[in-house]
Amino acid sequence: MTAPLDRSQVIERLRGQAEAVRSCGATSLSVYGSVARDEAGVTSDIDLFIDDDPASRFNAFDLIGIKLMLEERLESTVDITTRDGLHPMLTADIEASALQVFSWHAISDMRFQT
Repeated sequence: MTAPLDRSQVIERLRGQAEAVRSCGATSLSVYGSVARDEAGVTSDIDLFIDDDPASRFNAFDLIGIKLMLEERLESTVDITTRDGLHPMLTADIEASALQVFSWHAISDMRFQT
């Protein structure tokens, strides 16, 4: 990629992959770091964290699968973890600055409202 993607481009592209990410077991996806601050440069990666259904069998292989799929489709380096995998001393700051790309709980709730 020759020019860095700005925040809105990254979010738009990630939303386009929402169903594929969901099919791997994620229930929500958030972006943080330089992309969320709209300060990404040419060498910046895309920092993401996901939530997964605790009742599911989501594991590290699923997380790696999401990473590899998004890197291929976004043509950019992706750094991804689960919300629980965030460093405990950084979690509050990361969550405060993160932008939620999608949440299947919110989408499901909206579908069933009359």
